[in-house]
Amino acid sequence: MRHSISPSRCCFSPMGLPGILALAVLLALAGACSRNEPTADEAIFTPEAFATTDVPLSQSDQVALLADERVACVVDSYETRVHCVDAEGAVVGVFGRAGEGPGEFGGSGNPGNLGLVRGEEGTVGVYDGALGRFTVFEPSGTYVSDVPTPFLDPLRSFGTVLSGVVWRGWIADSLMTRYDVNIATGEVVREEASPSGRWGVTCGEGEVIDGIPDRASGWVFVACGDRLVFAGDNGDATVVPVPTHLPDERDVARLEERLLAVRGSLHPEVTSRALQGSSEGTYRSFVDESLEGYRGKPKPYSLGEEHRLFDAANRYWIATQRDTHEWSYLDVYENAEYVGSVRVRDRLRAFDLLGSTLVVLVERQAGPDDADGVPDRELDWYDIGELPFGR
Repeated sequence: MRHSISPSRCCFSPMGLPGILALAVLLALAGACSRNEPTADEAIFTPEAFATTDVPLSQSDQVALLADERVACVVDSYETRVHCVDAEGAVVGVFGRAGEGPGEFGGSGNPGNLGLVRGEEGTVGVYDGALGRFTVFEPSGTYVSDVPTPFLDPLRSFGTVLSGVVWRGWIADSLMTRYDVNIATGEVVREEASPSGRWGVTCGEGEVIDGIPDRASGWVFVACGDRLVFAGDNGDATVVPVPTHLPDERDVARLEERLLAVRGSLHPEVTSRALQGSSEGTYRSFVDESLEGYRGKPKPYSLGEEHRLFDAANRYWIATQRDTHEWSYLDVYENAEYVGSVRVRDRLRAFDLLGSTLVVLVERQAGPDDADGVPDRELDWYDIGELPFGR
């Protein structure tokens, strides 16, 4: 088994979270180079959005760009339904509700239970983790079919099969397991372990290695928050150090808001652990000490495990935690080499890509004219056909 180390674009981050900070990040559901500005050796592309579409407020970070490249769907977590719109702003369909019947979704209150998947024939699929079911709809909301499925994180598109992955799946010594499920019968027609080598990568406590398969026979893993591992099916791999960035005070404020917001919903045992880990035995001291530790540690490179995909040319796109205030960044890799970044406005919450169309679900910054103080959510549409990696 061979592994190689590619030159870093910036710098390594230290590994290992202090125990109290690891708990803080877990509670807050929060997800080094100290600067966010582009450097001379980076290929940064900033396309102009050709359309912007309003979408409902939601706790879900899901978007699916459908096969015609003109319709995109998001999850409205507050109403437990799917909302589809076109690039002109017209509502194409709104469908679903909490329940267990055909066309309904598990109403567990967890926005992560619903995953959106693009159908190759113009449909949209909804993977329901609460019910263990995959349902296919027309974008208008017309129910097509459903099938029971095993637990998995679905990949971006489906045809006659739904593909998905499970972290540290059921195959011994594997990092991930891929499943392909026949959407007509629910039969698992493929169960395949990812490469299992460690490739010289050792993560600290609370840090993991997870990834997705490419369009050939390889995988790409995000390791320890500061490396990418491009692994072939023969076990060979290239390890690429990636840039990380220190949080700024706006990041700190976001974490504080989340820590305070979850306090009332915490299990008593979790609250007890938090208080025991703080110097004064109070939740406020736990929050303050967590924030202090957070300030000194670079943010993980990836925005989240669902914010990665392979395009039709098998290039790897990943949303990063760089800035995420005025701008957000998508880094692009080809053949285990960084080829450039796409910079989009405001705070990226999800993205999808098909052909030359990039659609980005963003959270706008709340301004003085926002009476409720709640950031709006919108879809920004980009034509990236003229970029070097736009098709």
